[in-house]
Amino acid sequence: MKSWCIFCRTGSEKVTAQFIAESHDNIKAIAPVRVLQEKRKGRWLYKEQVLFPGYVFIYAKYDIDFEKIKGVPGFYKLLGYDTIFRELQGSDYKYSMWIYKHQGSLETSKVLTIGSTVKIIEGPLLDGLGKIVKLDKHKRRIWVEFEFDGQLRTVSLSAECVESK
Repeated sequence: MKSWCIFCRTGSEKVTAQFIAESHDNIKAIAPVRVLQEKRKGRWLYKEQVLFPGYVFIYAKYDIDFEKIKGVPGFYKLLGYDTIFRELQGSDYKYSMWIYKHQGSLETSKVLTIGSTVKIIEGPLLDGLGKIVKLDKHKRRIWVEFEFDGQLRTVSLSAECVESK
């Protein structure tokens, strides 16, 4: 499977991904989201939030003619490297395949805490992508640091804590 990333208008990620997927049979487009837990009026609710505003991942088994995609509403440019390569490579490719594996929806992970040690026992973070930099048990959030597009990024994801005895 090959993967690419396009930059699009912020706020139009889902529409852009849907338009690409519907107009090209051999392409899967994903606007990744994180499903966060938020406490409102004493109840935990689930809220979907765009993971990377302005980015859509594209997947195909074969090379894509991006001239056909340039006309997609909200499309700005195809991300690439300093070389001629546009297809994602290295850690960017690993990250894109992690998104693909979870169908673009990063649900809540379950974590086991033993003293100051945090161990992922279930969910998307079980794959070991990134480095845990912070855990907030009260707000059910975990901050993960990873590299994408040559930059170190930190995102918060939902995490339910399971205390060890």
